[in-house]
Amino acid sequence: MFDQLRENFELILIVLFLISLLCYVIYRLTTHAAVRDDLRANAANMHGLKRKERKKIRTRLVSKHLDSPLKKIVYFFADLFWVLLFVVVVRSFLYEPFIIPSGSMKPGLQVGDIVLVNKFEKGLRLPVTNQRLTQGQPIKRGDVIVFKYPNNPKISYIKRVIGLPGDKVYYDNRRMIINGQRVPLSERDKTVDNVKVHTPQGIVQRDRDYTVYNEDLSGYKHTIRYSNHYPAGYPAREWIVPKGKYLMMGDNRDNSADGREFGFLDDSLVIGRAKRIALNFECLKGNGKCDRFFKAIR
Repeated sequence: MFDQLRENFELILIVLFLISLLCYVIYRLTTHAAVRDDLRANAANMHGLKRKERKKIRTRLVSKHLDSPLKKIVYFFADLFWVLLFVVVVRSFLYEPFIIPSGSMKPGLQVGDIVLVNKFEKGLRLPVTNQRLTQGQPIKRGDVIVFKYPNNPKISYIKRVIGLPGDKVYYDNRRMIINGQRVPLSERDKTVDNVKVHTPQGIVQRDRDYTVYNEDLSGYKHTIRYSNHYPAGYPAREWIVPKGKYLMMGDNRDNSADGREFGFLDDSLVIGRAKRIALNFECLKGNGKCDRFFKAIR
């Protein structure tokens, strides 16, 4: 139920906005007009009253004209119009929040991080239809991108851009070569995660250790990690990225469903760049991780 609500949130938001717009117009033409006429009729009696007192009189008049359940429903949605308008404009054209659902972008992004996705840099698009209105800045190698999953556009993913259109990318045994140049890696430290493991006895919690590396993608420096428990999880492979496509990978290279599985990402599926971490859900629960507030994403 929650997953379906999340997948259709944008459509639900637009529907609610249109309902509130209709109710706002109806309210302005009916109840609001009647209240305005009453206020004009009582203008002489209200002269000299303080603003707070005039507001109380207006509230009583509104309540008097909301004399049916239908009018009350119309008023309720009309009252939401400006809030929903603000949310629709910000979410559709400026910034959209995205919650990190898995550990595929560790160590940089943690499960529960709420990241802010910059949409206007990539160019403005119409909500729901996703039709592009303006051309934005080009995507760069190393950008962290939120996009619609190619196999199910109702689901959003977040990964890092590895290959740009025309790039030749070779990946073998955790070694990556782009256009003939090996991507520099330097070991940084080691880390341990308590993860869920599927066994014949069921799902159990076990510690898994990882090695964290600094990776340099054309000057875009960030951290990635590899598991020390498993051999290279993907066979040697080479890609030539087509025009209008990108090759995406997660920073948690041995635990990420990315372009190595679903193929190239079409430019039309890009939502925007992940710019900053707003906060982590664990912070809202009082369980720590509050040091991630408004942290820049590298």
